[in-house]
Amino acid sequence: MQKLIKTILTLKGMANWLRRIFLVFTLLGTPFFYVPLAVVLATFNFAAAVKLAIILAAAEAFCGILKFIYPKERPVPMPRKTFYQKYEAGSFPSIHTARIAAVSAFLTFAYPSAATIAIGLLATLLVGYSRIYLRKHYITDVIAGIIIGVVLGVLLK
Repeated sequence: MQKLIKTILTLKGMANWLRRIFLVFTLLGTPFFYVPLAVVLATFNFAAAVKLAIILAAAEAFCGILKFIYPKERPVPMPRKTFYQKYEAGSFPSIHTARIAAVSAFLTFAYPSAATIAIGLLATLLVGYSRIYLRKHYITDVIAGIIIGVVLGVLLK
């Protein structure tokens, strides 16, 4: 019995550790990542930084509108009393994933290389999976976010 309890506690500790890791990965889809990225990019290619800002604004606006048109509940429902809460509570599409996919697509076209493609793909997959793991989105939300981000990144490059 003690062995079983120890195993359960170890798995719970592992889950907490994984949760922390995925909380870090999910930051790649937030302003904490892409604002400093745009600032660094602006130091050596101002035009590219402006394009990136436009792409991210487009992703935010498009996904935000979709959240109101299709108010899908998150895996863990959130309150929907205020306008902002309605925006935050919407699950479809994953804006985090749309942002990182847009950044990855844009940087892949702006600076084409195997490394850019690999890093962009890895970052997009990590953010997407983190959103599912953290129970913020369903896989359909993440896939839609990836499609939206890539399309915007390509169209507005």
